[in-house]
Amino acid sequence: MAGRHRRGAQRGVPAGRVAVSVAAVGLGAIQLAGVAAAAPTGTATVGGTPCTDARIKACVDLSENRAWLLDGHGNVVHGPVANSHGAEGHETPPGDYIIQRKERYHVSREYEGAEMPYSVFFDNEGRAFHGGDIDRQSAGCVRLEMDDAERFFEHLDPNDRVQIVP
Repeated sequence: MAGRHRRGAQRGVPAGRVAVSVAAVGLGAIQLAGVAAAAPTGTATVGGTPCTDARIKACVDLSENRAWLLDGHGNVVHGPVANSHGAEGHETPPGDYIIQRKERYHVSREYEGAEMPYSVFFDNEGRAFHGGDIDRQSAGCVRLEMDDAERFFEHLDPNDRVQIVP
């Protein structure tokens, strides 16, 4: 590794610049997979939610079954609202995500034609915010009451950040 940096420096490229370029490529690869870069470290929360990244547009607290919409600047614009999430063996994974796409009338091919109205997909595994019965756990999605699902659908757009905490 040290040899690479010396060769780069000999060509007039400082070693630090090479490292930054590699890091930027790495973040781009993660972002394409639907996962945002890690939130800043620390224990400060955003807008009274358990989430920590002020850039987010949605926050989900899996342990309390609550969700919020935010403005991307640390201010809550809706919530908390009740939700349900993945059942045992199909858990909704905590993490930072980027909205991939939206479908107002999605029907699941994987789960026997299950209706998923107001779907807002946050990863490449088919997990989404969507409307449905919050008294049942899902196969990994964040299920919301229909009015809340519609509000999430209208508020969130592709490339918006989402944080899901345990």
